[in-house]
Amino acid sequence: MHIQSICTAIMVLYVTTATAFAKQEGTNTPDISSLKRQLDNNKLDTKHYLDAVDDWITIQFASGMHYDRDTLMHRLMHYRRLAWSADSLNAYRINYYISLSNNANYGNREGESVYFLEKAEQEILAAYGEKPLLVAGRKSNTYIDKRNYDNVIRTYEKERAYIEQFPELLRKKSINLNIAISFINVLDPAIHAYAAKNDTANVAKTLALAEAIYAPLVEQIKPTSANAFITAFYMKELYYYKYATLLKDREQTAHALADMEQALYGDTTRPAPLIGMLEPVLVTKQVEYHLTYKNNDSAAHYLAKLKSMPGVFTDHDFTLHRFEAELLANQGLYQTAYERAKAATQSIDSIQSILVNDIDTLLYAHTDAEYSRLALQESEHVKNQRKWWLIGIILLSIGGIVGISFLLARKSKQAKKLIDKLNNAANLQVAAMEEITAQAVRQEQQRLGRDLHDGLSATLAAIKHQIELLTIDNPNEDINTKLVEISEYVEQAHAIARGKSHQWYRDGEAFRESDFQNHIQTLLDSALPDSRYAKAVHVDDAVLSDVTLETRIELLRIIQEGVTNIIRHARATKVNVLIYNEANRLVLSIADNGRGLSIRPHANGQGLGLPSIEHRVAALGGSLAVNNGGSGVELIAYIPQPA
Repeated sequence: MHIQSICTAIMVLYVTTATAFAKQEGTNTPDISSLKRQLDNNKLDTKHYLDAVDDWITIQFASGMHYDRDTLMHRLMHYRRLAWSADSLNAYRINYYISLSNNANYGNREGESVYFLEKAEQEILAAYGEKPLLVAGRKSNTYIDKRNYDNVIRTYEKERAYIEQFPELLRKKSINLNIAISFINVLDPAIHAYAAKNDTANVAKTLALAEAIYAPLVEQIKPTSANAFITAFYMKELYYYKYATLLKDREQTAHALADMEQALYGDTTRPAPLIGMLEPVLVTKQVEYHLTYKNNDSAAHYLAKLKSMPGVFTDHDFTLHRFEAELLANQGLYQTAYERAKAATQSIDSIQSILVNDIDTLLYAHTDAEYSRLALQESEHVKNQRKWWLIGIILLSIGGIVGISFLLARKSKQAKKLIDKLNNAANLQVAAMEEITAQAVRQEQQRLGRDLHDGLSATLAAIKHQIELLTIDNPNEDINTKLVEISEYVEQAHAIARGKSHQWYRDGEAFRESDFQNHIQTLLDSALPDSRYAKAVHVDDAVLSDVTLETRIELLRIIQEGVTNIIRHARATKVNVLIYNEANRLVLSIADNGRGLSIRPHANGQGLGLPSIEHRVAALGGSLAVNNGGSGVELIAYIPQPA
């Protein structure tokens, strides 16, 4: 049998202020209702009230009292509200759940107990960022009570790698001490289980780990604290399992019991509630020891002492009946011993029936649902008070959101149209400006060609003519030789000047088509991404030689609008633009492979985006034709050219 005091003791591990264990023996603990009245009358502030309630709970459990869940939750209702009223009170939130868990465990409601311990672990993890071992410890101690040693060992093995980090974390001072202290919750039942299974190697290994954790831990915790007292006591119990359960060494077992007794009673300043919580553990071990070695008088003495203590074991009645049966058997009173053993069997059967009805997963889920229900009921009153004005606010908010969404959508649509318009205009203006610039360059290049031809070439020709006359009129042969050489140089310069002037003039004409083709390509690339469209642009040679700047810019605008129509309506993947001459007409073709026009345009130009294009073509004195086939549309603009 294993008393539930380890996890009960955890209740004090997270509270930083004074607790029940600071009270002196004989001090009266006020009733919880009286504490509430003192709080209401401002005789207690929040923290002192919470501490006083913790004191009350500790006294109740130490005296063997426990409650059904709803009753205890009702009594702790004000405690809970205050504990969740400020983040600085998170330690009391942990205590709240641990108290509910311990209460459930005393009533053999294991699933309920584990549920509330998990809640406590969540609060600890949120507060400290580290994982405690409350749930693992509770499960392990429950399995010990059932003599289910394999499950104890499996629970320990799941946590072993984590616990093995504790010595190094303690040396580095990088673990919360309250988290570190929880190692005893798991190692105590684990060593008990290994000893019961005669696993000498694992008893030694696990005991060495406990010592490795305890050595740096005891240097960091206050020696006068309840934590130090509780941990030291349970460390002594580990050696009892080693010598009594595993090795069955009578002398060493007696020493282990003496060490436990010294740890419990050696400090006379310890408060009675704290000693009372741990004392049944020691007395139980003393009864076991004397029964094992048939010290019947001593066994009877400690058994009477155990009977006078509160029933804080989960199997309290079974334990007492079993001890009585063993004592009677030692005394040779076998018939009476049989009756006691039978009563013990009935007691354990009763406990087992409770445990069967408390299937862990089922009660866990039930507790979760019940706890949620109670929490909802508690908040329902506040919700009802706020419901109607919240509904009004929600309706106003929804109306505002809908209105704002409508305005934003409208503004977004308008902004998109404006941006598209600006982008189109900008692209077109850039192309027009580039065309104007190119025109100026061409004109300047041709002007330089003419100047070179008309100016420098004529001057060189005149110089050459004058040299030839000087040669004829001058009888000096040496001078004539020099003049002939100069005449040849002048002839070479004249030939170069004439050739360059003709080249610049021709180049100016040739650049006209290539520049315009580049402008068209830029317009298409800005509107039609390469990832979606295949584009082709071709401008015949010399097709723009007699086309004015104004006409070229208007052609760019027509191409821009044609591409816009393709984007909006065609769903095309290919776009071709072609410019060529045909019978004294400039022909512009814009073709796509889209879905075609859903309606055929009328003679007056009505259709999808066509009126503006037809208007621009008409302004140039031309006409627009539309080939609306099943696999695309081709717009053909015919622009007349001067003969």
